[in-house]
Amino acid sequence: MHSGGSNVSILRAAGPSVLQRLRVVAEHTAIQYVLSIFQHVLSITLLIICIVFVNWVFGTTGDQSHLTPVEWYGYTASVLLYILRSIPYLSVPFAVTNILGLVTMNLWPLGPKLQVPKTKIPFLCFRVVTRGLFPDLVKSNVQRNIEVCYKVGLENFKFEVVTDNSLNLPKSALIRELVVPATYVTRNNSLFKARALHYCLESDVNILSDDDWIVHLDEETVLTEGSLIGLANFAGQELGLVGQGVITYANEEVVNWWTTLADSVRVSVDLGMMRFCFKKLNCPAFGFKGSYIIVKESVEKKIGFDFGPRGSIAEDVFFALTAWKLGYKFNFVEGEMWEKSPFSLGDYIKQRKRWFVGHMYTLLSSEIPLKCKICMIPTDLGWLLLFGNILNFPTSFALPIPMPLILNVTAGSMGGLVLFLFIFGSIKSISIRKYGLFRKLLLILWTVICIPLAACLDAAASLYGVFTRNSGGFHIVKKEVNPSSYLKTNDSIV
Repeated sequence: MHSGGSNVSILRAAGPSVLQRLRVVAEHTAIQYVLSIFQHVLSITLLIICIVFVNWVFGTTGDQSHLTPVEWYGYTASVLLYILRSIPYLSVPFAVTNILGLVTMNLWPLGPKLQVPKTKIPFLCFRVVTRGLFPDLVKSNVQRNIEVCYKVGLENFKFEVVTDNSLNLPKSALIRELVVPATYVTRNNSLFKARALHYCLESDVNILSDDDWIVHLDEETVLTEGSLIGLANFAGQELGLVGQGVITYANEEVVNWWTTLADSVRVSVDLGMMRFCFKKLNCPAFGFKGSYIIVKESVEKKIGFDFGPRGSIAEDVFFALTAWKLGYKFNFVEGEMWEKSPFSLGDYIKQRKRWFVGHMYTLLSSEIPLKCKICMIPTDLGWLLLFGNILNFPTSFALPIPMPLILNVTAGSMGGLVLFLFIFGSIKSISIRKYGLFRKLLLILWTVICIPLAACLDAAASLYGVFTRNSGGFHIVKKEVNPSSYLKTNDSIV
């Protein structure tokens, strides 16, 4: 009580100007909080509208008692139609966790505030793995990200760039360039990014202590002040041992609007399903992204990345599920990072193809227990059968069949959820200050038009993955708009 009275006396002695400024800050924060709640309510209203709209368009609540498919189409065709109509239900777990995340957690949170003293923030090693194909991009982004670290007031950090080809980065106490020797081979013959990441953990290479933290970034990843504060809070308070946050794709220069708007769904999924699984369930139930990862060094050193050739295709997912198997706690990191979408539709398909093949190899691995992949199995199976889902749209009108009301409404509601995920993702990604209200509205409309294209591209990627799964490879998408030096490669390792 005495301490509180002393604080009040100090504030009074400081004069009315200090009290007035504090009052203004408090009022501004209160207004921002109320506004964020209002935006969240509007967003959930939009979700409901999307669900009702899709159910209305497909007539899922209508009377279907007059439909007699066996008489109209024959027995075999009727069975095939029912199988086709069953495909959407593979995505029910994915849909439920997305809705739970979207509804129960604020979709417009205020920017994170630093919760730990700067002197208590552990050492952060920002690790960028690259083939060395885009040296200018890596150099500029490392320098830019260092400046953001300084702006936030971060002091105890280093950037570690791991590359197959020398980049000749500037000499600095804050930058460490590691060139992976061409002769380096892991015990299980891991490849690609997994090989490079495991090299960093070798005893004669690793300079980190068990209490340090590693932040994994892609070559094009741009840090924001919010993400750095989120990382500092995560590590300083040890909210988990593995964490991940939201990535958006329209903040920097947009090279291809088709792929960028197609990626908008990933922003909504980060805020919905991923945030729910990480924050509420503390596990990566539906997978893991390859960047914006924070891991305690002791955890990464124990698990490593030596998963073998098949585990190297999606080493991020394999690592996450292995960490879950070993009982490590996951959590969500506040604040967002920025990246770019693929520059071409071809790169988009090849990127998704690698993800799909990596998921398949991970799910088929005997090293990952069933409990850690049970949610991914139906979701990835639905991805494989996505073309069937696409066919459901015209056939539901051309070849109607009777379905139980609850199943009809469920399928329509999942369609409405997908519509919302795309729209809301573009709303969150596209800045009204940068593009203006009118152009933003046009881009949101364009996002809706992109949905069929995105579905076809993802379906093509999964089928492409099935037929080329044994070709090996880790396709690197183009990441520099005007690269001064770009080494053309195929899908094989450099």
